[in-house]
Amino acid sequence: MKKTLLASAIAIVATSHAYADYQFELGAVYAQGEVADTDYDGFGIGGEFHFDKVDTSKGPLAEASFLDKSSSLSFIFVSLEPDVANADEEETTNIGGRFVTATNIIIEADWTTEDDGNSDTDTIRVGVGTYLNDNTDVVVSYTTEDDNNADVDYLDVTFHGVNPLNQSASVAFDVAVGYIDTDDDSGYQIAVGGTYYFNTMFGIGLNAGITDVGDVSSDTVGIDASFFPSEQVELTLSIFDSSTEFNNIDVDSDGIMFGAAMRF
Repeated sequence: MKKTLLASAIAIVATSHAYADYQFELGAVYAQGEVADTDYDGFGIGGEFHFDKVDTSKGPLAEASFLDKSSSLSFIFVSLEPDVANADEEETTNIGGRFVTATNIIIEADWTTEDDGNSDTDTIRVGVGTYLNDNTDVVVSYTTEDDNNADVDYLDVTFHGVNPLNQSASVAFDVAVGYIDTDDDSGYQIAVGGTYYFNTMFGIGLNAGITDVGDVSSDTVGIDASFFPSEQVELTLSIFDSSTEFNNIDVDSDGIMFGAAMRF
C-alpha cells in the first residue's frame, strides 16, 4: 500500500494553450483510505530539480520532462497515520535521480527508506536504458530491498511512451515486467497502464498490476487524473484498490489521493 501511494505521489478541460518552461517543481498530496479494516490518512511532499529548463511545448504538460529528455534530481516524503490508538506513523522517504546523456542513454538511481515505528526497510534501485525514439524509452532496473535482514531482489524491464493523436490529444502507455527473488521463494510482477490526454492540459489514466511470489499474491487497479488549470499549476487525483492473499488470508486496501504541484 505504501509503495502504491509513493508511486502515485511521485501525478476539467482547459482552453489555454500558453506554455511556460520550468526548472523546479514542488508538490504535495493528501491521502486517506483503508487497510485491513483500519482507516488511515496522511500527506506527502516532494520536489524535482531539472539541470536545464524543461521545454513544455512537445506534448502533454504532465509528460514534459519525459518528452524533453530531461535530467533531474527528486525527493519525496510520505507520512501515513493509521486510525488506531497509539499507533506509530508510517514514514517513507525517497531520493533519486534520472540522467539522460547526449546519446539518449538513461541512467537512474534512487534510495528509499520506510519506517513504521517497529521496523525499517531500505531499498536501493539502479537502472540503465535508452530512448528508442523521441517518444518511447526502455529501462532495465535492479532493486535490492533489506527488510529486517530479509533480502528481496528485483529485476525488471519498463517501457514508457507517448503517442500523439489528432490535434493536441495523445495516448501514453506503461508496461513493466519483473522477476522477484526472496530468501525463500521467487516470483514475478507485471504492471500495465495507459493515459488518454484530451489535450496538453488534461488526462485520465487506468493502471493495473499483479504480483505472485510463493504463498503471496496481490493485484492492484487504479485510476488517476491530471489537470493543469494553468501551465504552471497541476492538480491530480488518484484512486486505487488492492488485494493481497497470504496463506489463504485476504487483506484488502484502498485509497484516494489529492495532489497539487507548482512549477517554477
